[in-house]
Amino acid sequence: MKKYICLLLVLALSLFFGACTGSEVEVNKDDTTLSANKTTTSYEEAPKTTTPSHSKWYLPNCSQQQMFDYFEEIVLHMEYSTGNSAVVQKWNGPLRYRINGTATKKDLEVLTDLFAQLNKVAGFPGIYAADGEQENLTISFLGPEDFNTSFSACINGEDAYGATEFWYYDDTNEIYTARIGYRTDVDQTTRVSILIEEIINTLGISDTVLREDSIVYQYSNDNTALSDVDWVILKLLYDPQIKCGMNTDSCRDIVKKLYY
Repeated sequence: MKKYICLLLVLALSLFFGACTGSEVEVNKDDTTLSANKTTTSYEEAPKTTTPSHSKWYLPNCSQQQMFDYFEEIVLHMEYSTGNSAVVQKWNGPLRYRINGTATKKDLEVLTDLFAQLNKVAGFPGIYAADGEQENLTISFLGPEDFNTSFSACINGEDAYGATEFWYYDDTNEIYTARIGYRTDVDQTTRVSILIEEIINTLGISDTVLREDSIVYQYSNDNTALSDVDWVILKLLYDPQIKCGMNTDSCRDIVKKLYY
């Protein structure tokens, strides 16, 4: 009996010291890697790459065809243009403006902010104060009588609050000079809408009857900023692939591809 107990003690001690000095083998469940003495390896999953399904200009609430219809309406069919207005007419060189008449502080803030935004549009040639250079865009703030007299050919007897005239070369359809008139007897909120609308008209964009949210919507002066669609139209118009003199057939595939 005594010998049996001693044997059990020897076996127990052997197992204890073996557990303390032997190698430890484990499975790292996180890395699914078999390791000895806790030596493990790990890996990182390669980042997934995705290809955008549409262009950076695409708007989910405006289809490819709707965008082209809008482009055709306000770019290729200028409302008051003379000559062949069913083609692209835009500026290829910088606009240098001079302001005449009495503008409010708010008027100047609106114009300054708009010009800064326009100058960020890729392909747009830029709009800057003329300073010592010869202006090619005159912006005049006029009383109602002076406005009606100065822009009588544009407004054609209508009770307009603002008006735009621009001139382009017959052979190239490039706009080279323009003038804008604003009436000073209009409340400031309405003036903000008209200020922006007339500048956009001067860039080769006409009024629309298709989109009520547009800054150039023909039947309202309630919008006081360009809509998302308006900005896309500007970016499309001044993309280098859209050139002066292009007609509907020339623009269709390019506009749809750029947008979609």
